[in-house]
Amino acid sequence: MEDARKTTRRQRDPYRDLIMPCQALVAKHTTAEIVEYGYFRGHPVVCLAGEDGERSADDLPPTVDAAGVSIERPCVQCGLLAVPDGPDPCLGLLPGVRAACCGHGVDEPYVWLDCTVRGQQALDYFSHSGVGPPEDDDARRRA
Repeated sequence: MEDARKTTRRQRDPYRDLIMPCQALVAKHTTAEIVEYGYFRGHPVVCLAGEDGERSADDLPPTVDAAGVSIERPCVQCGLLAVPDGPDPCLGLLPGVRAACCGHGVDEPYVWLDCTVRGQQALDYFSHSGVGPPEDDDARRRA
């Protein structure tokens, strides 16, 4: 019988495979030191030394504008564009849900109701609600 707690790639270290590609992308535009790595809606982002905000790693635009509003890019999982600071575009606003994330193909999806549901259970919740990332084989493997 397979252990239900089997470690997925994302649970082991979602950022392990992020550092070298980010360094290569950023090196095309600047020699500034990268002090933090992360993802925003599945897109690699970095924080550069001496700066307060995140930048998209591929071409270095900020992830928020001067007014502090998110500059959105399409989700790498579903390809949809969220409204600034809005919910995941493939989920929308779910009744009774405090917070939710589809995982954007790089993080573990979750739903926060009275408790937090993660991984496949979150995907099942999305599917039951008629929302969520595509249910193709590639998306299921990433989840």
